[in-house]
Amino acid sequence: MLDTYDYIETIITDLKGTTDINFQVKVGEILKVYCNSKNYTYEMPNSSGGDDKNDGWIIELKRFYQIYSPQQLRGSLKQDIQKKFSEDLEKLLELLYIDGKWDGEIKEFIFIVNTIDRNLPHDSERYFQNERNKYEAKYSISFIAKVVNIDYIRELLEELGIHELRKLSARLKVNSIIDYNAMSSRLFYEFIDILNEGIQNKFRGQIKTNSSDYNRLSSPSKITLNKLNDIADEIEDIMLELHLLEEIVSTVYQDINYIDKFERVVSYIIQEYEDLSKECNGVELYNKIIQNLIAFGEYKRSFMFPAKILVVYIFDKCDIFEKEKVSC
Repeated sequence: MLDTYDYIETIITDLKGTTDINFQVKVGEILKVYCNSKNYTYEMPNSSGGDDKNDGWIIELKRFYQIYSPQQLRGSLKQDIQKKFSEDLEKLLELLYIDGKWDGEIKEFIFIVNTIDRNLPHDSERYFQNERNKYEAKYSISFIAKVVNIDYIRELLEELGIHELRKLSARLKVNSIIDYNAMSSRLFYEFIDILNEGIQNKFRGQIKTNSSDYNRLSSPSKITLNKLNDIADEIEDIMLELHLLEEIVSTVYQDINYIDKFERVVSYIIQEYEDLSKECNGVELYNKIIQNLIAFGEYKRSFMFPAKILVVYIFDKCDIFEKEKVSC
């Protein structure tokens, strides 16, 4: 079953591979669905007739969007963004406050830049703020002006439910490119990244929990039952670190979307166990689960220990390997 994460990542990946008018059209579709879910009215002028520096606006919020998606990113991207921002904002405000278009008022101006796989250039000189201040003084108005990239679109998508995301994926024609296994592996590495950060923080003394904070469910007999005696010391040592994983689960993963992600990671590992247990058992099975989990990465050594923590955690919760009759 696909979840919100799958749809969001697929839509964002598709956007990053789109430029020019196609990017504008797809962002417009996203904004339509978003506004419909919030009971807002989104209006997108017909670009073939001239958009008058308005690529779309939310009527109730008086929020205007302008979308800049160059066909290729140049070394002068920062200057290009500044020039386009100023030209578009100046013209839009003239049309609003001199010609009286679109109800003659603005509260927000969102300038969306398709930076593909780059971050937005820095704005240490506060160019966009100064431009906004200039026009606020000229027209005796006050409004919000933001320069954003695809991360802004991701935040909007995260507010949508699964039904809206399915509908949007169909509109954008990205359903066919959703790869469940690829999404599962990406979830795994996202969690590994967070777990690695927790391990580093522990060694820097920033995490105060200790092994006594973790309530172990299994006993050493489960290790023997599953022919894991050769790595019993390793498993027992990792058991002492499971408080770290539980701390991450209980704090970082309070958001419902993150809970879904963690549950997907757990399901992913359980599925690996079920598939591999048909052909091997004991230490070989344990090692193959670990190897399969880290196989996607180019650099695997930093993933090894966090992967083992995850597997032992699920082992202790009795979701993988043969269960003890009493403890589990």
